[in-house]
Amino acid sequence: MIVDRASIPAVPPSDPQIDFVPAPHADVARGVFETLLVADGRPVEARRHLARLSASVRALYGLALPHGLDDQLASVAAGHALARVRIEVVPTPTPPPQVAVELSPLDPAVVCPSAEVSLATVRVVAGAGAHKLIDRAWLARIEAVVGHGVRPLLVSHSSGLLETTRANVFLLRDGALATPPLDGSILAGVVRAAVLEHARRLGIAARELPLTLDDLRAADMVLLSGSLRVLERARVRRGRRSADTASRLMAALGIAGAA
Repeated sequence: MIVDRASIPAVPPSDPQIDFVPAPHADVARGVFETLLVADGRPVEARRHLARLSASVRALYGLALPHGLDDQLASVAAGHALARVRIEVVPTPTPPPQVAVELSPLDPAVVCPSAEVSLATVRVVAGAGAHKLIDRAWLARIEAVVGHGVRPLLVSHSSGLLETTRANVFLLRDGALATPPLDGSILAGVVRAAVLEHARRLGIAARELPLTLDDLRAADMVLLSGSLRVLERARVRRGRRSADTASRLMAALGIAGAA
């Protein structure tokens, strides 16, 4: 997404809205996890989730996931119209690691809420990193600062957009899509990958490149992608071409009633 800087007013003092001073910290030894959406009795994007989980377990602990986890996941999800599954992997002194799979109910209103969500920009020392760690204390502190129901959009000290505490971020402008690159500072989101694939299949211009607060200010719409909420919309400018692009992406992801 290329922004004509001369045509955009300077970023107001309210962006970033919050300065969060503590540096990222997490106890890696507590393990990693994945959260999957279950729809119509199947775990959505199970292959991608398990591949990401396997990569993290190998990179962080030098361990491999136990065989048959995919079958266990499918068995747990079977017969459930809508639910969530959480997989936790905790390292052990000797392989295999300890694995727990838990299914719980999911409120249908959580999946792709129709209402626009509130977004707060939060300047941080660094991103949370490329692994989905069980220890989310640092991220939870940020969520507590911005308040319930508000999505904290993390921003670097150089005004680069990162991600929220629970989702990747996309900007839509004039029907084109852009998202920050996977440079190790953000999570390689499963739905992020799916959105990019669908965009390219639909002929929607989609780029991975560094984005800034100026790009955020110029965007027609912000899309937040995550495994349970799928896609959420924020900072929507009405009557823009990007609304049609968002609807096409939501329909491609199989979201009923996309608008």
